[in-house]
Amino acid sequence: MILAARSCTVLGEGGQLRLDAVSIEVGQGEIHAVIGPNGAGKSTLMGILSGMQKVDSGIVEFNSRPIRDLNVRELARARSVLGQDLAVSFGFTVAEVVAWGRAPWRGTDRMQEDDSVMESAMRATQVTSLRDRPINQLSGGERKRVHIARVIAQDCPLMFFDEPDSDLDLIGNKELDAMLHRLHQRGRTLVVSSHNLSWISGLATHVILMGEHAIVGAGSTKEILTSELLSNAYGQTISVQWTTDASGRDFAMCTSS
Repeated sequence: MILAARSCTVLGEGGQLRLDAVSIEVGQGEIHAVIGPNGAGKSTLMGILSGMQKVDSGIVEFNSRPIRDLNVRELARARSVLGQDLAVSFGFTVAEVVAWGRAPWRGTDRMQEDDSVMESAMRATQVTSLRDRPINQLSGGERKRVHIARVIAQDCPLMFFDEPDSDLDLIGNKELDAMLHRLHQRGRTLVVSSHNLSWISGLATHVILMGEHAIVGAGSTKEILTSELLSNAYGQTISVQWTTDASGRDFAMCTSS
């Protein structure tokens, strides 16, 4: 186990409930997908697991150590985060934004890897040709790829991707899928949120299904992506049909009615 939340509750401003006593464990080398309807608490769960948001009660642990006890640099070396808010106010170049991912390793022997790791991350996300462009002059999809490169360049054992497939076209989504699979094959542990259930079904090893600010199902992908569980969580009938693609990967066709 690399990550665990134990009976974590989060309250918003005014005391409204955002997460209700959630508990979950994430094992080394797994891909956990966080799914559920809008307002169910997906981003809040991603926030507490990544240490970006504090809990009002309960505890989150990274490698059996309370995440609240990690200082800023320790946390930045433990995990990298792609959030939903990717706004950059100033005209930093693509290369400068990707270089932010290397900041946690300043003053260590890993600084020697900076150039090669950054180049590899930009190649993987196909932004090398944009390296000298100001990021605030790029399209939404291009900016998303730049920030994914930043997350990869940080080179952490645990990586969070909050709706990484938004703003990407069909080709971009295919490249994202291949890239996340490569990270998994290299031993990285991934936590990914998305509204695309069919895509998630072929990516994740495990699924965390959210509903009403709580986890209503957690387990292997095929255990959770069922018509009964999804229909209950989303409040509408969702049909699930599993099939196998040309590469031999199982995925689910999820349709609502």
